[in-house]
Amino acid sequence: MAGSWTLNILIVHGIGWGQEGTKYAHPLQRNIGAAFERALGRLRLRDIRRSDADPRRALRFAAVHWGPVTQASQDALLALMGFRAFPLLRRLNLAYQARRQMVGLLGDVIGYEGGPHNRVYQAIHRCVDKRAAALGAASAAERGEDGLAPLTVIGHSLGSVIASDYIWDHTREATEPYHLAEHRLALKNLILMGSPMALYTLRNNPAADRQTLAASLDSPVQVDPDGGLWLNLYDPQDPIAFPLQPLESYARAGVIDCAIKAGNWLTTWNPASHVGYWRSGEVAEIIGRKLALDWAALNSPAYAGERYARDVAALRKELARWR
Repeated sequence: MAGSWTLNILIVHGIGWGQEGTKYAHPLQRNIGAAFERALGRLRLRDIRRSDADPRRALRFAAVHWGPVTQASQDALLALMGFRAFPLLRRLNLAYQARRQMVGLLGDVIGYEGGPHNRVYQAIHRCVDKRAAALGAASAAERGEDGLAPLTVIGHSLGSVIASDYIWDHTREATEPYHLAEHRLALKNLILMGSPMALYTLRNNPAADRQTLAASLDSPVQVDPDGGLWLNLYDPQDPIAFPLQPLESYARAGVIDCAIKAGNWLTTWNPASHVGYWRSGEVAEIIGRKLALDWAALNSPAYAGERYARDVAALRKELARWR
């Protein structure tokens, strides 16, 4: 081979990461890279160079950090309400710490809601767009005019809602419903972790029955029908995460609910599991396996023609049993 093409992975964090920068994504990126390398080795591809398959070269990550958009206004609100003190006193004041935690968690959700005309919504989406544009530019430099580059989007918690909204806004008028043509990217996989998206069935649904709720969310986003997967990874012990397949439109769109264990032995059995996805070996293994299949199909003509569709179908069938 004269060269190889790189896969693009866009990661969007959820609530509570206002001060973390992009470090929040580092454990997941490392674990995905290791899982990718293991899975690619099992494929035994003979028409690729070993150096091209190195995850540091084969995977291009971009982590979105939208926390500062909401953090500044949350800090200003606390000051406006008169909750001021020296830093040491604030750390010792349990009521202040509890209030700050509540403002941080609910404030992100409240600030984001309101749709495309909400300035916070717009500012957060500009953060996502900046990182998506960087991935698109890097792919264009690598690929030239050779089609659209595949994109995998990973969203955690509120970040799963932000990612879905962003994709919808940028694909609803596209020639194909999974093309982000502005950045020359095509949505290959959408992976949700700890997603509360099912809660949005409660909007505009007073006293709804089961059938009304099941049919209440329509027009979900679409992934590439040629081997793309939409995965909803949720820990049953995570009170914020819900399955999506019971919703009719999401089932028709092909979303796969995967019940996994997030966190370690201290957190996997309780609500703290909500932040465990970032370090979960099970989560990384699922994502790394799918990326290995996609990379092999992109870079190995023999694999793409003979085995890719079969292997993706087998993986889909395996994951569908994890409900």
